[in-house]
Order: sequence, then structure tokens, then C-alpha cells
Amino acid sequence: MLLAVYADLNNLKIINDRYGHEEGDFSIRLTGQFLQDSFGKRGVCGRIGGDEFVCLVPCSGAAMSVDLYRTLHSAFDLFNRTSEKAYNITVSTSFYLLPGDTESTLQEMLAHADAMLYEEKQKRDKNVAKILPK
Repeated sequence: MLLAVYADLNNLKIINDRYGHEEGDFSIRLTGQFLQDSFGKRGVCGRIGGDEFVCLVPCSGAAMSVDLYRTLHSAFDLFNRTSEKAYNITVSTSFYLLPGDTESTLQEMLAHADAMLYEEKQKRDKNVAKILPK
């Protein structure tokens, strides 16, 4: 089986506008690093657009994809809880699992993952600012 992971950095424009482009660049680099840490040792990850990333990972099944999802999102959660940044860095993700006996092109896989990502992004919170303790 092959797992296509489509990840989109949430609210990059808001981060750039409110906190500056250096912070936006930091957010992009951090996202790439977390994706590489989560999936890169098993597969390949790359940035395909301004705030979009794709990873392709050989996968044993749905349970493994859930574990990979948790690993990635836990990294962001930990960073956001412990960083001194005034904003949260989050990603929307979609996972498309292609069974080994299915013939599909990379474009078809990514189209499925992208469609699923669109649904996920509709649920995201557009408020990036942290509520800092006084």
C-alpha cells in the first residue's frame, strides 16, 4: 500500500500579514521539518506550492496511517504549547491510502488527497493568535 499525505499550512497569509514574512518563512520551514520527521524516514516529502506539501509513504494499512497522523499533529500541538511564538502553527492534512493491487497514477492519488484536504480545510480555525497567560 502507498499512503499519499497532503498537508497545507493553515493561515500562512495571516501569519505573514500580522507577524511578518520572516515568521511566515519560519512556519513553512517548521512544517517541512515536522513532515520530514514524521514521514521522511519511511518515504519522501516535498513542498509543492507556497503552503502545500506532499508525502508519499509505503504503508501497511489504515492503522499505520492513523499513527502517522497522530505523530504529525502531536508535533504541532507540542510546539504550540511550548513555543514563545505569539501565534499557533497548524496544518490541515488528508491521507489517501492506495491499496497495493490498485493501478493509479500519482496525479490521481494527489487529486483524491487534495479533494479530501479541501473538506478538512473548511473546518479549520482562522484565528492563529495564542491567548497568552498574563
